[in-house]
Formats: sequence, C-alpha cells, structure tokens
Amino acid sequence: MRYYLLLSALVAALVMAPVSPEAGNILFLLAGGLGLLLLRTADLAVWTRPIVWMPLCGLVLLCISFIAGAGSIGGLEGVLAFAPVLAIWPLVSLSRDSTPPDPSLLVAFGLLGTAGTVAIALNDYLLTGSTRAGASVANPIHFADVALLSGYFCLIGMVYVRTSYWYLFLAGPLLAGVSVTFSGTRGAVVAFVVMATVSVATAALMRMIKLRTLAVAGVFVVLAILMGFAAGLGQISGVERVMLDLADVLQTGLPTDEATSIRLSMYQGGLNAFMASPIFGHGPLGFVEAAAASMEAPLFVGAPHLHNDIFDFAASAGILGLVAYGLFMLAPLAEVMRAPPSATRNGLLVVVGTLIAGHFVMGLTNAMFGILTVTVYFAAICAIVGVLVAPLRSSAKVRLGAQA
Repeated sequence: MRYYLLLSALVAALVMAPVSPEAGNILFLLAGGLGLLLLRTADLAVWTRPIVWMPLCGLVLLCISFIAGAGSIGGLEGVLAFAPVLAIWPLVSLSRDSTPPDPSLLVAFGLLGTAGTVAIALNDYLLTGSTRAGASVANPIHFADVALLSGYFCLIGMVYVRTSYWYLFLAGPLLAGVSVTFSGTRGAVVAFVVMATVSVATAALMRMIKLRTLAVAGVFVVLAILMGFAAGLGQISGVERVMLDLADVLQTGLPTDEATSIRLSMYQGGLNAFMASPIFGHGPLGFVEAAAASMEAPLFVGAPHLHNDIFDFAASAGILGLVAYGLFMLAPLAEVMRAPPSATRNGLLVVVGTLIAGHFVMGLTNAMFGILTVTVYFAAICAIVGVLVAPLRSSAKVRLGAQA
C-alpha cells in the first residue's frame, strides 16, 4: 500500500501535472495527505535529513512571519499556498520499508509528462493559432515552467539507467525546449539556456564529460540553431520576444517593452515594502498592496504577486521569508551533498543543481513558490531526491557496520 501510494503521488506530479494540472495537483495532495496519516514513530528518523527538516523549518518561519506581518492568526492562510511542501516528509518515509520506484520508471514518467506538454503546445500553436501555447491547460508561463523542469528531470536517466543509448534521455530537455518556445515565455527560454549551461559546466568540472564530446556537441548545437532559424524559428513568439529583448539590452541596457516595465515597477515596490518592514514583512495578504502604495504610478494593483520569488518572500515575510526561501531552494542540493560517495552521487548532483538553477532563474521573472502546480512539482522533485538518496545512506550504514 505504501509503495503504490508513493507511486500514485509521483505519477500525479510527473505525468499529470504538466498536462492536466488540476487533476495532478489534487491527486498529489491527496496522496501526501494520506501519507501523513500513515506516518509512524520509526519515520521520525527521517527528520534528520536535509530534504525533510529544511523545507519544514522554512514553513515554520513562514508561519511566524505571516502571523506577525498580518497582525493576526489569519496570516496562516498564506501558508496554504505552500501546502505541497508538507508532502515531502511522508512521501520520503513511504519508501523506507518498501522497494523504491525504479529510476527508469521515474524517467519514463518524466518523458511522458514532457511529451504531453509538446502535444499541448503544438495543438495550441498549430490548430488554434495561439502565440502563447499552453493556455488551454494553464497560464502559459506556469505551463512553460513545469515543462522545463520536467524536461531536465529526464536527465536522471543518464545517471541511473545503464544503456548504450544514454543520449536518448537528452530528448527530455529538447522536448521541453519545444514547449517553452511555443509558449512564448521569455523567462523560461532564458532558463533553458542557463540550465543547459549549468548542466554541461558542472558535468565538465566533475570530469563526467570528455572535452572531445563537449566540442562535438557544441558544433551540433550551433548547427541545429542555425538550421532552426533558417526554417523560421525566429518567427515563433518565444524566440522573437527574447531576440527583441536582446536588441533592447544592447541598445539601452534594459528591455523596453510594457511587460518588463510593469515587472520593474513591481520589483521596486517590493524592495520598498521590504525596507519598510524588513523582519516580518507585510503578511501574505497585504504585501502586494504595500508594494503598490510605495509607487507614484503603480501599474500592478490587484496582482496576486510581484512576479519575482525573492521580492515575494521579502515583502510578505521579511528576512525570515528570505531564509525560508533559501531553505526551500537548497534542500535537494544539501540532501545530495550529504549523501555518501557512490557511482551515482555526482550525476545526481549535476541534475539537482541544474533543476535548482532553472527554478531560481524562472523565479526571477515570475512567482514559482506559491503557484500550486509549480510548488507540487518542486515538492515531487524533493521527494524523488530523498527516495534516490535513501539507498545510498543505507548501503553506507551497512558498510560501516561490517567494518565495525
């Protein structure tokens, strides 16, 4: 029962959330809730692991800040947006006394979810004529964010699945790139490039990629980009918007479009709101209004957030909120770094580092935490990291016991 409950949660996040967010979110939260009910005394041992205590400590800090910032217990309402994070502990615990899901199965789930986003993107772009693909299932920005995380998650297959066709797992990021491009989401396009750079650079530094292989791959990438532009890639919304931004940056130093101007106004307001209440912030229900009030001509009154994770945490929860943000973001990385050396540890470190980098970059231009589907996917990644690292810890304990 515990195994299939864990499996259903991962299917909900990896397969369903990218293409059917409402259904995937509900199933994931339901599985996480049932997992909480199945927690046992023995599962308290999992508390010592960074993947569990860091997100939970982050939630506690948010509870304190939201109550203080709002001036009442009603501030706890804002913590509901982070509810998926509560599922990490029970989902990791579910694998303690059962065989963890095979990594190849998890990769298959990731590929299915990523391929599904491509189908939706092509349908929206080709059949409906939409320049912001993904709107049929979600906000195009959130659609692109999850598609990108899903695609790069598939690189897990290069670490755990032993096959001579390892390069096939690169299909994950490539498919995600298609979805992101058709979504017209500039932040995700930039994040795609950053994630590719981070993954290749960290793998090279760890000597997991030969320089010859890196050079050949670079040539193929350049040729593919040139062929894409020759075939009309530059006319697709996402690429066209990024190219216009690059032209603006070269000419004026900043993009000059209206969307960027609105975001910059939000960021300035968020900074002003943080400086006005730096310890606890203004609470989850009043931080946008506090940011808007500090601007001479606020352009974003009524917006649910400030389109930036850092300013959202800072304005709503102050310094404690920024600490909570750091705990959330670094939990998967700390979990892998605390794992004992193994044949898969470095590879897992590359993939996790890439996912965190992408999550951070996308969070610079739009909210990630607090958006239900994206938060569900982040919680699922954390749970998967915990499940994959658990056997490494167990084998290390066995070796130590044998030596003793």
